[in-house]
Amino acid sequence: MRKRTLGTAAASGTLAIAAVLGAGGQAFAGTDGQQIYITDYTGRVNSVKIISQNQKGEPRTYCLATPHKETKLEGWWWRDYTRLAKWTDSTCGADGGTYLGSQDEYVPPTQYNGDWTGLGIYKNTY
Repeated sequence: MRKRTLGTAAASGTLAIAAVLGAGGQAFAGTDGQQIYITDYTGRVNSVKIISQNQKGEPRTYCLATPHKETKLEGWWWRDYTRLAKWTDSTCGADGGTYLGSQDEYVPPTQYNGDWTGLGIYKNTY
C-alpha cells in the first residue's frame, strides 16, 4: 500500500509541474512581452484599438476604453510593433465615435525593469 501511495504522490507532482509548464496565455514579468498602459496627453481619446502581437508572436486586436488620462491593460501581453487606432467614443468607433488617427509604437519583448510599458498619446491626426 505504501508503494501505491508514493507512486500516486509522484504522479500527482509530475502532473502539477506539467500543468504549470504547459499553461499558455500568461507571460512572466519581464519575459515574452509586456503589459501596457496608455497615457492620453491630449484629453480627446476615449478608446484605442490595439493591433499587435501577443507574447507568443500571434496577431491580436483589442479595443480598450480609456476613460482616464492613464489606463492599464492588465492581463494582456504585447510585443513588437503596435498600432494604436484612436477614437473619441469608448468602443473604437462601434458607437459612431470619431477616428482620431493612429500611431505606431514599439513594445519590447523583454524588459529588465518590470512588466509594464507605457505608450503615450501626444497628438491626434484629426
